[in-house]
Amino acid sequence: MNHITGLFKYIPIPREYSPDIYSIDYEKLRKLGFNTILMDYDFTITVWRDDNISDKTVNLLNKLINAGFKVAIVTNSKREKVKIIEKLTMGKVKVYTSMKKPNTKKLKSVLEELGSKESETVIIGDLFITDISVGNRLGLYTILINPYTYGLENKFKQFMAGFTKFAYNVFFYTIGWFFRAIDLAGPNEFEKSVFDIDYQHLKEKGYKILVFDFDNTLNEWHSDYLQPEVTDLFLKLKDFGFYILIASNSSKKRFKNLDIKLSELGVDLLASAMKPLRFKIRKKIKFHGYKPGEGVVIGDQLFTDVALGNALGFYTIKVKPLSKKEGLWTRFMRFFEKIALKWIRKKPTLIKNE
Repeated sequence: MNHITGLFKYIPIPREYSPDIYSIDYEKLRKLGFNTILMDYDFTITVWRDDNISDKTVNLLNKLINAGFKVAIVTNSKREKVKIIEKLTMGKVKVYTSMKKPNTKKLKSVLEELGSKESETVIIGDLFITDISVGNRLGLYTILINPYTYGLENKFKQFMAGFTKFAYNVFFYTIGWFFRAIDLAGPNEFEKSVFDIDYQHLKEKGYKILVFDFDNTLNEWHSDYLQPEVTDLFLKLKDFGFYILIASNSSKKRFKNLDIKLSELGVDLLASAMKPLRFKIRKKIKFHGYKPGEGVVIGDQLFTDVALGNALGFYTIKVKPLSKKEGLWTRFMRFFEKIALKWIRKKPTLIKNE
């Protein structure tokens, strides 16, 4: 489910970014309990002030309907021609015009008509100041996309698309970056330890890869062995069919005594992972053929483990550190974690029943 926290109600930072409506992981949204998809019209599902809807877009809308989503178009446009969507989808996708976004009044009425809850609704659009703003204020899950420019030849419309992206970049690199950094540090779940996580539920939801931090997540800081209960956990997870990866920022020589043990367990190791930078782990995941929507990151630090997972598009679980013994840099970052915990907005968690 989706929850909104503090200033994020008034700061138009989206939950996600996507190149276009076709690249969004709708299956992940379904697993997180969302059942309603709202889309803007101009520059979101078609070119600005253009009533030609591509077959690709119509197919996507029908696919979402068939997957069980309620889908609607919510646009500030007053043009009745945009209701061609209803005809193309045989009335399955409703179109609401003159929405006056970012005002929330009409959008609330749309949700009431659809019988949808704010916490189970996603809004997708290209304008942060209207689509993302109204979504955040209502507590919807917000996704910002690049303006739709497929096949666009009109110079003025190209300029408007470019200006839309430019305006957001100005906002992001002046005010928005701070809130984006805080948002990356927010996990989907908080658990006491790795032994309290419902791995069976993760498996049932289609997750296939588990990325564990090592220090103070699996073992106490700077240890070079595995506790028997951790070994038993790994054996259980391998029986579930998970691919397990330990990703640590420590050097390879730290794990010299563990290499053989991990190999016997079928557990992969990535040392010097450079978390929260994602390129090393993304390369590893791509090599094994996994998708972001199939991964879970589990760790004790917000600004390395959780931020990495969110940047990758993984499901993220924050556990409590096993001990207070930590490196100097980690102790320094714990101070900022305490601040971040007061600011972060809660992320949607996996639903227990469908």
